[in-house]
Amino acid sequence: MPGKHAPESPATFILSLSRAVGGALAAVAVMTILVVALLNRGSAEPQGQGPTITSPSASPTRTASPTPTPTPTVTATPTRDPLRPSRVTVQVLNGTARTRLAAATAQDIERAGYRLAGVGNTARTAKSTIFYREGRRAEALAFQASFPDFTVLREATGSQPGILRVVLGADWPEQN
Repeated sequence: MPGKHAPESPATFILSLSRAVGGALAAVAVMTILVVALLNRGSAEPQGQGPTITSPSASPTRTASPTPTPTPTVTATPTRDPLRPSRVTVQVLNGTARTRLAAATAQDIERAGYRLAGVGNTARTAKSTIFYREGRRAEALAFQASFPDFTVLREATGSQPGILRVVLGADWPEQN
C-alpha cells in the first residue's frame, strides 16, 4: 500500500517529474528572453555597422546575440604634438667607414630646419638609428618622416647632447 506521499503509480511519478522539468525549462527561457531584452535596451547604433569610435578608447557595442562577444581593448597612449624642427637639436654620428658622411647628412638635416648638437663618428653600426630622449618619441617619428632612411627608433638609455641622436649605419644609401 502506497504511503501518504508516494505516487499512486510509476506513470503519475513520470508525469509529475516531466511537469517539474518543463516548468524549470520555461523559467530559464523567460529569464533568457529578459536578459537579451535588457542588454539590447537603449541601443542607438544601427544594425550591421561596427562600433563608432569617438574617443581614444573603443566603446563596446551591443548585439542582439544572447552570447556575449569579446571586444578588443584599445589602449591609447596620450600623444602630444611634436616640437617644431627649429626647436629640436640633433647629434649626427657616422657609424660607417665612409668619410664625411655625418657632415654631409648634417647639412641635409640643417636644411630641413633642425638644429645641430654636434657631428662625429661612432662604432660601426649596421642599421641607421634614431635615438630619442625619454618622452620625445613624437619628435623622433616626425624626424623619421622627413628622413625615412633611418629604419630604427630607440629610446636613449644614457644622456645625449640633443633631443635626438642619429647614427648612420651600413644600410645608409650611397647617394643621400
